[in-house]
Amino acid sequence: MKIKKTITILLILILSVPVIAQKNQALDTVYLLGRKKLIVKVKGVTSSSIRYFDPKTSESKILKRKQIQKIMYASGRKEVFNKPVVMVIKDGDWKTVIVTDRKNDVTGLYELGKVKAKSSPGGRSAKAARKSAMIRLQKKAANLGGIIVLLTHEESIGGFGEPPAFLAEGIAYGYEPPKEEPKKEKSAKSKKDSKKSKKSKKKR
Repeated sequence: MKIKKTITILLILILSVPVIAQKNQALDTVYLLGRKKLIVKVKGVTSSSIRYFDPKTSESKILKRKQIQKIMYASGRKEVFNKPVVMVIKDGDWKTVIVTDRKNDVTGLYELGKVKAKSSPGGRSAKAARKSAMIRLQKKAANLGGIIVLLTHEESIGGFGEPPAFLAEGIAYGYEPPKEEPKKEKSAKSKKDSKKSKKSKKKR
């Protein structure tokens, strides 16, 4: 029995050595498109993906090359894979909000919410109506803190004598996750107090 226990302990120690070694080694920084970054240990790079070790979960994972902007290795070497999808913009500057129909362009960004816009009335042409709708879409995305809009629906409206119009729908994406709005819920006690105050005012 003692021999079995000794063998079991030795096996556990042998298996745990690689994990401890991986945790203690210098880590690399993987920058995803959209400024998100991962502090990991890159184990291999292929023509389509990279394999890395995540020290937080102690797991080996794979990431597609098209999701990565660059890798800064612990040795100081830099490897660039793709150009950044977007540039750093000023908050609320709707003119810099990008509108795209390619899902790859929003990889690594946070979904902020759906946006919908219709062109302003009195459009002179279908082209002008579309431009008007896109501007309104950009402004709504900027109000949410978005820097890019993924188009999900486009539709020309009007014709046969009616002024041209355009409808656009999409999803706004940004660098940071959406902020949770505080819940405005009154407690049962406060509701009762408000009812009592109303009754007393009526009596007066």
